[in-house]
Amino acid sequence: MKIFIVLIMGVLTSAQSIAAPLNYTSSQDYVKVFLMLILIVGLIFACAWLVRRMSGGLSVNQRHIQVLSVMPLGTREKLMIIKAAHETLLIGVTPNGINTLHRYDEPIDLNDAIQRSPFADRLKGLLKGDERDSSSTNQDNTSQGT
Repeated sequence: MKIFIVLIMGVLTSAQSIAAPLNYTSSQDYVKVFLMLILIVGLIFACAWLVRRMSGGLSVNQRHIQVLSVMPLGTREKLMIIKAAHETLLIGVTPNGINTLHRYDEPIDLNDAIQRSPFADRLKGLLKGDERDSSSTNQDNTSQGT
């Protein structure tokens, strides 16, 4: 950590020396700006390396707990389906705690549970430029048939 602080102090002092008013041509301005840009980008990569090193090398994609689905029940309560260590759980989350409600024996396929709403179909039709939606044509057909 001390090395990191010394590195930042060195960058700040070099930035102050570059920012001091000097008489030089515009080509020197571009070179100094380019060098400072390279220095700052290098500092960003060094900080990222340091953070990864201190966190043990775990990245975001190596999580062992995944939230599969969330259903809010109120302002502070919700049901969650999570996958933790090859096990699928239904948990209840409240301000007072988290309770396991059910353990599933088999993996859950959540893609089958997604249902399309008529509102979504109507909105897509309006965005495409269709003036009539499917619900109004269905009502016209039933009124003509009687």
